[in-house]
Amino acid sequence: MANFVDKLVKRVEDNKTKLSETLRQDARPHEEQLRALTQTHWRALPPRASAQRRAAYAVDGSRAVRHLANGAYLFVAQALVIGERAGERHEETDADVRILPGATPTPFVERFAELTMHRLEATLASRAANVMQPDSVIFLDGALYGQLPQLYQVKHDFSDTEAETFAKEALNENVEQILRAYLHLFDLAIQRKLWLVSIAKTSREATHAQVWWRDAFYKNQVKDETIPNHVSDSEVLFRWTERAAGFSTPILFGKRSFAKQPEAVVLDKVKDAPAIASFFVRLADYDDALRVDVPASCLGRRETIGDIETDAEILLDTPDDLRRVAAILDILQADYGGLQVYNALLYSVDREVRLRQEMMDEVYFSLIQNTLGSEVELRLDRSERRFHSRS
Repeated sequence: MANFVDKLVKRVEDNKTKLSETLRQDARPHEEQLRALTQTHWRALPPRASAQRRAAYAVDGSRAVRHLANGAYLFVAQALVIGERAGERHEETDADVRILPGATPTPFVERFAELTMHRLEATLASRAANVMQPDSVIFLDGALYGQLPQLYQVKHDFSDTEAETFAKEALNENVEQILRAYLHLFDLAIQRKLWLVSIAKTSREATHAQVWWRDAFYKNQVKDETIPNHVSDSEVLFRWTERAAGFSTPILFGKRSFAKQPEAVVLDKVKDAPAIASFFVRLADYDDALRVDVPASCLGRRETIGDIETDAEILLDTPDDLRRVAAILDILQADYGGLQVYNALLYSVDREVRLRQEMMDEVYFSLIQNTLGSEVELRLDRSERRFHSRS
């Protein structure tokens, strides 16, 4: 049997310093100011104001893609919302299936799968919000602000092939439905006084640290306008907050991510939606930091996305700011289940909605084949059959 261990150990030894750069707790000379700034913006969790848990719903989705022998792509997506209504469990599901021609351009394939699942999630969330009682919570999976600028229409071109035209029409249909669902969800959250809380388990963006740095530059606390090291928010928090429980200074996001084409096209449709307040939280020592996005209305603020030209820090210097942020932290702590369960309701819905390989290949694949009928054959391509065989 081939042995790769010795070679791998040698490569680790040869590149030990480079490999550990993003994991070290210390800071290199050019990172010292960024470390100090990160520690300034990391705050201890306030005491729990209430041990009472609010009625809550959670929404999540899953998807699978299979390559067929004729070159086409088979997509299946599903979404689930679970929660409590009048003391009883409420559950609603949705699913979709599509086949895209093999000539579909590669960049469209993954985006189509993501948007199809995203559409199901947003629609279910909107439906759930329509029946939730005031002061209830709805948990969404992912970074809410990061998703909105991506909801742009793809332009058609005279040179588009038939497959490209088909793919663009499918993408644009998904985008339009997602936008409608989100705008309706924001309206319902305000009208029904709901807590709309979006949680991302991981974040590779470098937005919060850049805003902290820019604000420090305007206050003459740092000399250079440009941050010296393009480090992700998750990295700076992992390295320089001593893995302690706490939360970061919330930031109000507006037009920032809509500044470039084609994202700028989306701004006109969402400019009147609430600005998005975003912060990171670590709910227990040594746990991973979660990114939390909420509409500004959940903090009692009226700013819209169109109102915020740049990113404005929420300084937490008023009792109302502190009270509203503490309320969100209470919500998160009430559903915290420890290092393995960052949010009990989202964890539960993720386990139920996840589209596992055996379900896709042993149940859904046969179901789709039987429904289509014997006049067509749904057949995986050779490479897929090696890893997704249905014996």
